[in-house]
Amino acid sequence: MAMIKFYSLKSKKDVWVDTSKVTLKTMKNGRKAAEAVDPETGTKLFKFLSKEDLALLQ
Repeated sequence: MAMIKFYSLKSKKDVWVDTSKVTLKTMKNGRKAAEAVDPETGTKLFKFLSKEDLALLQ
């Protein structure tokens, strides 16, 4: 089970989310991003993906 790190602006700390709960998005300029829900607060998390994170999700 792989995990990916997001930063929560509401709780101001790093949050680890399981990759099965992450959705991939493609921005208008072609850049890949990830969306997830914070398991503690329930807020939406968003992250632009690096090449390493993108390889982990695909």
